Amino acid sequence: MTDTPSAFPLVWPAGKPRTPTHARKNGRFSRYGESMTNATAAERVEAELDRLGARYPLISSNVEVTLSGRPPSGARTPDDPGICIYFQLSGKPYAMACDRYTTVADNLAAVAAHIDATRAIERHGVASAAETLQAFQALPAPGGRHWTAVLGLERGATADQIKSTHRRLMMEHHPDRGGSDREMGEINRARDEALGGVGA
Repeated sequence: MTDTPSAFPLVWPAGKPRTPTHARKNGRFSRYGESMTNATAAERVEAELDRLGARYPLISSNVEVTLSGRPPSGARTPDDPGICIYFQLSGKPYAMACDRYTTVADNLAAVAAHIDATRAIERHGVASAAETLQAFQALPAPGGRHWTAVLGLERGATADQIKSTHRRLMMEHHPDRGGSDREMGEINRARDEALGGVGA
């Protein structure tokens, strides 16, 4: 089972093997001829997910994120540079993880490149992106509070009420304001479950 996703620290998907430290390599990803930074790589991932039609992206790594939800460029590379991108596609949760490279930026760039390649496959008409990415479907987290308890809303809440409450709770529980990444992960999961129930 995958733990409740959080931006920090890294939540690695259950069952996905880790790359041994000695087997990691330097990446060759670049943007305009320059090495990727955490911020530019995160932007690239978000752009690819947007083109894919994914919703509710969350970048999980061992680098503390800024209020934007992205790992900052100037951060020290952690001992474990692995990353995992959590998102929804066609209402189903996905988790794409990478730790093949020695930096967070290159692991992010690798996932972005994979999504770009997946979209190219879809353009050929043989398989949809969801079918191609089926191996990355995330298992639901065990247990946990029901979304109504997390958000403090009734089952009949509208999508606008859910989104508004989610934004407020994310601000209240951000680590920079005394909250925790685990709380933020629970709030994100509750929002996804709630919106899935209203067809948003």
